Amino acid sequence: MQDGVATVTPSIVFCGELLVLKEINMPTYLKSSLWLLLLGVNIASAEDLPMLNAKFETSQCAIPCKKPVKREWVMMRDQQQVELRDIGANHSDLWQVQADGSLDYVYLMHPEKRAIDYSTVDLRLLGIAAEEKKWQTLTQLVTQDELAALQKTPGKLYKNMPTEIYRGKVSQVNTEVIWLPELRIPLQVQYRSPERIVTVKLVQRFEQKLPVEKTTEALLQQYQHVDFTDIGDMEHDQNATAWLALAKSAPGVHVHHHVSHEHDHHE
Repeated sequence: MQDGVATVTPSIVFCGELLVLKEINMPTYLKSSLWLLLLGVNIASAEDLPMLNAKFETSQCAIPCKKPVKREWVMMRDQQQVELRDIGANHSDLWQVQADGSLDYVYLMHPEKRAIDYSTVDLRLLGIAAEEKKWQTLTQLVTQDELAALQKTPGKLYKNMPTEIYRGKVSQVNTEVIWLPELRIPLQVQYRSPERIVTVKLVQRFEQKLPVEKTTEALLQQYQHVDFTDIGDMEHDQNATAWLALAKSAPGVHVHHHVSHEHDHHE
């Protein structure tokens, strides 16, 4: 990460609920959301977010834990946008916050230089949150509301940066967050339910070279864009259906495809 796809527990998410937490659920993977509102605890606007390029590891394990399932992904965060991409993946999710706090989303297919653009309205119709609370989850993995619901104690220094430890329950799930106030990101988040353990941890910050290419505005202009709402009109275009078939995790795309073929069949 899709959003609007899950239901249960704390929030951490990737691509439109597509990436970071897309395969988990407590029992399913951070697909639910306590898309917490901004209450208490020094609420930060997008302008307060420091730039961050970092690799994270998400692991989940059924209890008793014998063989955790792990994956690594990269967050490339600026004040007005965040790009999330699994290590080794050919696509990424680009989220951009607008002046009114609403979000636009772009599903990027890098080898094909294709981009599917979703407006706030498109996302809502697909059941995907597209407001400020979602922005907090995408860019900080936890929201200020989640932190405010937990008990805070001072943590140890991490690379000369202070940390804060938050413990307690979120949606009845035991939760621990090791928070880096300077970066506005957790060093680690762990959720423990009776069924499983889900852990997301910061593995590495990139000060210079990234393991994947960051999608700048200039690079984005080199991609061939299509609006999500136009995809339904492309089902009989063989060139379009060829590359759309590769957009396996793009929200709603294969629903479009299925509905179109159902229509053809009934005709």
